[in-house]
Amino acid sequence: MKTLITLVASIATLSSFAQDVKFGKVTKQDFEKTKSTIQTDAPAEVLHADGNYKISFNTNQGGEKKKKKVYYRMIVFDKDKTPNDVLKIEIPLYKGNSSTDTDKVLSLKAVTYNLENGKVVEQKVEKKDIFTEKVHRFLDKQTFTFPNVKNGSILEYTYEVLSPFISQTDTWYFQNSIPVLTSNFTLQSQEYFNYQQDLRGGFAPKVTKDSKEDTFTSTSFGQRGISFNETIGKQGATTENGKLKINTQTYTLSNLPSYSREAYVLNPRNMLASIQFELASYNVPGRIIENYSTTWEHIGKDLMDHENFGRQLNGNGFLDETVKTITVNKTSDLEKIQAIFDYVKTNITWNDYLGEYKAHGLRKTFNEKTGNSADINLMLIAMLRKAGLDANPIVLSTLQNGIINYSFPSRSKLNYVIAGVTIGQDFYLMDATDKNSQINLLPIRAINDRGFMVTDKGMKEITLRNSTMSADKKSITADLKADGNLTGIYSSVRDNYFYMSDLADITNDPKAFEKEYTEDYNFEISDFKTQDNKQNLIRHQFKFNDLKVDVAGNKILFNPFLFIANTKHNLNLEQRNYNIEFGAPTTNTNTIKIKIPEGYKVESLPTEKQFTMPDQAGGYAYKVIEKDGFIIAQAQKIMPYSVLPAQYYKPLKEFLTNIINTEGQQVILVKQ
Repeated sequence: MKTLITLVASIATLSSFAQDVKFGKVTKQDFEKTKSTIQTDAPAEVLHADGNYKISFNTNQGGEKKKKKVYYRMIVFDKDKTPNDVLKIEIPLYKGNSSTDTDKVLSLKAVTYNLENGKVVEQKVEKKDIFTEKVHRFLDKQTFTFPNVKNGSILEYTYEVLSPFISQTDTWYFQNSIPVLTSNFTLQSQEYFNYQQDLRGGFAPKVTKDSKEDTFTSTSFGQRGISFNETIGKQGATTENGKLKINTQTYTLSNLPSYSREAYVLNPRNMLASIQFELASYNVPGRIIENYSTTWEHIGKDLMDHENFGRQLNGNGFLDETVKTITVNKTSDLEKIQAIFDYVKTNITWNDYLGEYKAHGLRKTFNEKTGNSADINLMLIAMLRKAGLDANPIVLSTLQNGIINYSFPSRSKLNYVIAGVTIGQDFYLMDATDKNSQINLLPIRAINDRGFMVTDKGMKEITLRNSTMSADKKSITADLKADGNLTGIYSSVRDNYFYMSDLADITNDPKAFEKEYTEDYNFEISDFKTQDNKQNLIRHQFKFNDLKVDVAGNKILFNPFLFIANTKHNLNLEQRNYNIEFGAPTTNTNTIKIKIPEGYKVESLPTEKQFTMPDQAGGYAYKVIEKDGFIIAQAQKIMPYSVLPAQYYKPLKEFLTNIINTEGQQVILVKQ
């Protein structure tokens, strides 16, 4: 006897998406608010946000489905200061390996409301202004921008997405770049689905849970080969009604401040109050129970047994001759590592696709000279092993994908792989997807707290840190006139981590890079240019004119560090409970040479300073002298670690405040 069960659950009739605010119901009174009640200086505020997920199983509609509905209402107080993510909305749409495995937008509405002459005037986002673009093989995004936004505008949007991907929900961020009055997240699922939560951030939401029963229809058929006709019921089919439990859980947070735009945070979203659910088990009548709960050790074993991961490291005889050729005459293990690493970086080009599993396979990647991140770095590991080196893959979550919750084992959170090599007591990290990366200098996407090194013996946590020192050397040569006008040349030479970061930004949008580099300067700039020597060194340079310093009677007063003096540190919290992230160990050196105008002499110079942070976690030196008719100023700040634990937050604030005070000193020239 074979039994087929059809579940027809009226989950959609249980409860509508919980919204205290209804789309389109905007009144004149809604515009009376002129500033945020949470942060008075906020440029905008989320008035209400709802995220609602419904997970269900229905064989009549193609099995499992996930329906997501999102609603937002916001008010703008200062358009010019409102973050771009408020004005431009992005909707992620995930894709699988087949054309049918894809998210579908069921509905989308967005409106800008303005109060004009005592009337509420609405302007809708038209269909033609909604754009779909490919992010990568498994992700598209729909984007739109609100029209006619002014100070006082109310912005509202809602969309609904049907998805076949039930393994997890998207991360719901209660917190935002602007304050949030109310944010709700609801997960509604049939009893067959057991989800575990990953709740993050420093806020405790109000949680309400509810269970209701609904009816379903179960139909059992007789043996295979039965004739399906109008008499089916008489030939063995039976139908009966049963009860189905629907579980609902809602999480609510209110009066949330905007995320403080703190310095030394690589991904602010890692710190926001958020929630995500992942499927732990799945038990549908008529099917074998599927248990997705796991451990990191089990994940590691599965990865090493997987044909698209661990098994890719076996065999690969086609690599033997290449490895032998590029390591010939290399006497030390480190020389062999460098030779193989350079070969893969130079000869294999990353196709911009992330992944912890291979897409092409090593042979195809080798032949076609391109592949995804796993193709490239698994090949690097395989070649290192053929050279007799202890090389293993390290799986991780990329920076934009968010930090791994280590008490919440999840294979789906892993989306990248790099290489790790052990030589005696030394350990080296490598990522060959970036042609400008170095040993122990990873691209920023791979710097995200910790990952797991996967070996035949299990999983081992690996701290993801850059240890290669990166330097930024700024210099200014200027000519000072008696009227207080300065003209000169500015130059910055940057290497390693700085080089990689700048090059990525320039490649993405060179005009935007130049604008961001110079937009804070209130004097004339000309001849901006960037020079890339293609050897891990980049120079930015421009000429400046009409830079004025103070002239008071027979004296000229100025800060010798001019427009590159440190004036703020953007560390705004009393206490911080997450790491301080620099990206890499850094050295910043500023050297300024200013010609003294004829007829003037030095009356006073700034005081020389030197100081350090506790445990030598940072050091600073400052000196200004007169030499051969010039004011020569030099300051150097050294941060020897890429990451500092949270307990160094207050010492760092004090350290940076001392730098600001030091660099606030002035040179005084007096007319002879």
